[in-house]
Amino acid sequence: MTPYYTRFLNRRKELVLCEKPEVLRHLGSLHKKVLKQYRTLLKRERTPIEEAEYYARQMDSRGLKSIAALARMLNLPAKRVERHLHLLNLPDPIRKFLAEHHRPEYVRYFSARKLRQLLRLDHRSAWRRFQSMMREAEQEAGIWRNNGH
Repeated sequence: MTPYYTRFLNRRKELVLCEKPEVLRHLGSLHKKVLKQYRTLLKRERTPIEEAEYYARQMDSRGLKSIAALARMLNLPAKRVERHLHLLNLPDPIRKFLAEHHRPEYVRYFSARKLRQLLRLDHRSAWRRFQSMMREAEQEAGIWRNNGH
């Protein structure tokens, strides 16, 4: 039997056939606002590469062949999904570093847009540019810390 929970959308009950998020299990039903806040929190904790890996896993597990089909299923713009999936072509050292160093200054600094800039470069140049970007991220983090953010 598939687990389910009820959420409310525009004063209408909607039956959702999936697992309720663990941190929201104590709630009997989910209002749209609560679910939106939870999803926003999850997005903040995910890096663009983690998001790209999630999209790739979804395509594989669901047997989807096109990015457009995945985007429709996830209710996201196809261009966003496509741009994130291209991040999986970053050089392995960059992906490995970002996976191992999940520090706030790096998560804040390395947006999908900044990482996409590295895709235009060859691997050696991308790594050099990435190292200078890491220094920039650390400098910005110092500014945030000094200003009380």
